[in-house]
Amino acid sequence: MNAGILIPILTVVFANVLYHVASKGIPTNQNAFMGLIVNYATALIACIALFIATPHNSAFGEFTKSNWAAVVMGLSITGVELGFLYIYRNGGEISTASLIASILLALIMLPVGIFFYGEALTATKIIGALLCIAGIIVISI
Repeated sequence: MNAGILIPILTVVFANVLYHVASKGIPTNQNAFMGLIVNYATALIACIALFIATPHNSAFGEFTKSNWAAVVMGLSITGVELGFLYIYRNGGEISTASLIASILLALIMLPVGIFFYGEALTATKIIGALLCIAGIIVISI
């Protein structure tokens, strides 16, 4: 794996660890949506700072490049965060909730990649999917 992929993967892993620890730490007596408002306000400030610090065209010019995907991604992030927040509030274990969700996601993304993006279905991917299913069964026992 090249550094162009490895470093972003490590960033995702590190950020996800922080994400799940913080998600489990949000007070259960706080309205879930206020928690998300604070999350998004923090993310907005961080993104504005990073936008300013990186090379770009005008803010309006960059904004006009946005399409439906940015809106759908924002909505989907809200769903992911709300889902994990309620998983943890309802007793979900930090050691397995993310693992099960990620495995299910991988199993769903396999046909998405094949049917919508023309990715190849290989024996390795089939074996990996079967191992994922076995893993969910084993971890859920």
